[in-house]
Amino acid sequence: MSEPLRIHCPECEALLVIDPDTGALLRHEPASAKRKLGSLEEAAQEMARRKERAEDLFAATVEREKNKKEILEKTFREALEKAKQDPSKKPRGIFDDE
Repeated sequence: MSEPLRIHCPECEALLVIDPDTGALLRHEPASAKRKLGSLEEAAQEMARRKERAEDLFAATVEREKNKKEILEKTFREALEKAKQDPSKKPRGIFDDE
């Protein structure tokens, strides 16, 4: 058996212990104490960082949804073309005899 992987989460600073063979999470140790901000400037920088990260995540989600629509449209067009090429074939229904 391999040695378990110990990973520190950069976001919440928790410790994750993972079995490398199965990929299963063996243990989760939450961070002992939240990081305290020392000054108002640090707090402002942290807020700006979080806002930028949220905007990046939102943009990635929007882009993923745009691609999803294109993939579905392409699949539909291919199925429509296939149906037009051979209109004599009817899709098999659930109650049709074999």
